[in-house]
Amino acid sequence: MTTPAASGTLYATVEDLRQVMSGTDSGTGTAVQLSTEQLTLALYRASNTVSVYAGGVYDGSTPEATPPAILHDLTLDLAAFWAAKTYLKWKSIEATSPIFIAYQNAMSMLNGVRNGTILLDVAPAPGIAGGETGTVINRIPRVFTGRDSNVRLDPVTGTLEADSPFWTPRAGGLFGGGAIYEG
Repeated sequence: MTTPAASGTLYATVEDLRQVMSGTDSGTGTAVQLSTEQLTLALYRASNTVSVYAGGVYDGSTPEATPPAILHDLTLDLAAFWAAKTYLKWKSIEATSPIFIAYQNAMSMLNGVRNGTILLDVAPAPGIAGGETGTVINRIPRVFTGRDSNVRLDPVTGTLEADSPFWTPRAGGLFGGGAIYEG
């Protein structure tokens, strides 16, 4: 077989693809036995598909064109599927096959990228610096007070100490003590 006349950016290498498909038995009886040219074609198909769904080619020519790490993983999932298709000579791939499941997950993620619901870049969004803080908005009404906390202010030390709820109607009676902490 001749070297493919494909051109473009590959987001993964043939060696990576072989590693993904080899399993524990060095790939005996799997698509890892395909030629380097056949695996390269699968990688081109996968990389081109990723570029189309991502909306551009990440060729590393500029800092903005550096491929996000997830493109490598998506490319390998897609390329493994297309390599398996070639290896099986167009026989069907079962829906429970790990290669088919990985393909479906990759395509689902790429559809999310195309629709704008998934971002490829997992870096902090522009304008968010490490020093910014959020605002907590508590919409739960205050149903508990300091009287519900089972602590009281010790009049001698001025610190909070454990206390029991007042079970007697006589304030300052048998169970009375220091002032109740009101939080």
